[in-house]
Amino acid sequence: MLYMTDRQKQIISNLYTSPEGITIGQLEKRIGVSRRTIYREFEDLRGLLARLGIELASDKRKYSLQGNNQDLDKIKEIVNQNQQQEVMTISQRESALTVLLLLRDEPQKILQFALDLNVSEATIKNDLDTIERTLKDYNIQLVRHKGVGIYVECDEIKRRQMLIGTILSQTNEYTFFRYLHGKEEINDFFLNIFDLAELNWIKTCLDQTIFEKIQPDSDRRITELILTFAISLMRIKKNQNIKNENKASSLLKYQGLIYSFLSVYTKKEAVKVLPGDVSYLASKLLASDKPEQQLYYDNDYELNISLKVKNFIRQVSDQMNWDFQKNPSFVNRLTQHVLALLSHHVSPLPNTKIESLDELSKRFNQLFEVIKEIWQVKFPEENLTTSELQLLLLYFANEYTSRQNVQKLNVLVICENGIGTSAILSNRLKQEFPEIKQIKLSKVSDLPNIDIDQYELIVSTLELNGFSRDYELVSPLLLQDEIDRIKLDLRSYEHKYVQAADTHNVEKKYDAEKLSKISIANLFCLELVNGIKVKQILKNSTDLEVLIRVILDRIDSSLVKDKEQIAQKIISRIKLAPIGLPNSNMALLHTSGSQIKRCMFLAFDLEQGIEMEAMDHNQITVTRMLLMLGPERLSEDEQAVMSMVSSMIVMNDNNLKLFNLGSQDMIKDAIANQYLSDLKASL
Repeated sequence: MLYMTDRQKQIISNLYTSPEGITIGQLEKRIGVSRRTIYREFEDLRGLLARLGIELASDKRKYSLQGNNQDLDKIKEIVNQNQQQEVMTISQRESALTVLLLLRDEPQKILQFALDLNVSEATIKNDLDTIERTLKDYNIQLVRHKGVGIYVECDEIKRRQMLIGTILSQTNEYTFFRYLHGKEEINDFFLNIFDLAELNWIKTCLDQTIFEKIQPDSDRRITELILTFAISLMRIKKNQNIKNENKASSLLKYQGLIYSFLSVYTKKEAVKVLPGDVSYLASKLLASDKPEQQLYYDNDYELNISLKVKNFIRQVSDQMNWDFQKNPSFVNRLTQHVLALLSHHVSPLPNTKIESLDELSKRFNQLFEVIKEIWQVKFPEENLTTSELQLLLLYFANEYTSRQNVQKLNVLVICENGIGTSAILSNRLKQEFPEIKQIKLSKVSDLPNIDIDQYELIVSTLELNGFSRDYELVSPLLLQDEIDRIKLDLRSYEHKYVQAADTHNVEKKYDAEKLSKISIANLFCLELVNGIKVKQILKNSTDLEVLIRVILDRIDSSLVKDKEQIAQKIISRIKLAPIGLPNSNMALLHTSGSQIKRCMFLAFDLEQGIEMEAMDHNQITVTRMLLMLGPERLSEDEQAVMSMVSSMIVMNDNNLKLFNLGSQDMIKDAIANQYLSDLKASL
């Protein structure tokens, strides 16, 4: 599949519809870009068009497409195709922007990136702020020249390393080899930057000269090597060579393999490869010719701490009868946090009350008590503040709530004959979803005799037109995109069919006093939910104290009497401990006081992000401020609802993403769902 930006498609569309030719001036007016931009796009387009046998010709200052009718129809089909790239997550978009920056050697305008990624210029500006910090960690400088553009400054080795690492982080081996083998068109930004024929030629050359001499021990390593050679050759063809040669004797064997590769590769295309490029590629072969390791520690102290953390997690798991050890990502995140804390790379949180963490410790009181007890046993010399212990709880609670909805699920598998393919699918489900405890295989003809409400998940290899329940249409082999869809389906299960699961519960009677209490709490929650607003603040100040006052000014004066007094209370609280929410772009402002007339929960989206510290000591860029305000004295019911909202925000990754990116209605629905779920549990 040929990847083109929207602007390139615009240019080709104008060229295609102007067979007599079109001038640069006409293109400038039609597309709304500068002459220099048109020439720069022409440079990239010539190579893309050449792959299709089409020439970008010039005659008497007019440009046109020249080729046979079949090739010209092919380019028209590509330009006019309606297939769109899937909407990227924030992380994917930031990675895509990083790749574009690293691939281009000339300054680029923000508008260009916005067009390339189909987002607003404001979004690109925010992404650049985040990317700048990441690049700085690798000693890569993001340069912004007003009126000129944006580009990165670094040596060629770092540029290639960052490119390969970023693309690899966004590519799984299954998708990569599907793309490589050309089994189907794959609409993937990170793969579509490569010419498929070029990738296959590189793989062929590697097979003939290198892969028979070294044996990479995983598909991941093979993928990495192919991408390394593809990126390096892409850069070399732009005359971006590595100048310094590494003459280490350990590389001699692998340098010989590189020259063997080049002798085959250059049969199709001559390239100017310098000794520095050969040394760089040889070092990659050397690294791939060793057994793969998952974890690296700089010294024995770090290794010792990591083992203690694993024992700590194991004992918490045993006490809670919940396996926190099964998710390697959780184990690694917690290990890194504890290492940073005990190595004094970060300052511990002060021993002051942090509302969201405090409410979490109340919600998960038993888990919190177990964590405190086992921490004392495993780390007797390390006395953590209550806030730091609550932050440890945040890691565990996040992991617990992210998985609790998919425990002991019953799954119905529907296939044409109920055997054969359904058995294959059943085994694949068990492999990919160990949380699934029971799977029933069924033929379509048996469905009228099955109580489908007994099943949390239904998957089928056949289309079930008019079926009364949501189901996942999958292939018997259960492909990766189907697995991803099922994961999303399982996460949302609790809210979709929670009522159906308890229809046989015996109805309970409550006295008038309890009914009255429930009614009051319901009315309060309804008032709070109806008052939720998501507002935008344009051209906001990056001075936090100024921003707080601007936010309070957006609130009705009848609800907050003395706004300056409330601003001072919030500012004083911020000075005690960080308010940024880990792994998000949010901060939580909260306070109570006699000047506040009723409880409220509001969100403010910032046009310009603000750098601040999160509760886990990492730096984040805050683009959404959450504001929780309440009167000085709250009733028991009001306190319970506000506590629910506060702890809900940091409860798990799904909630964090919802509050981070969700619309006003989505946040309202989520809080209402959580309240109703808690109410049902209490009844």
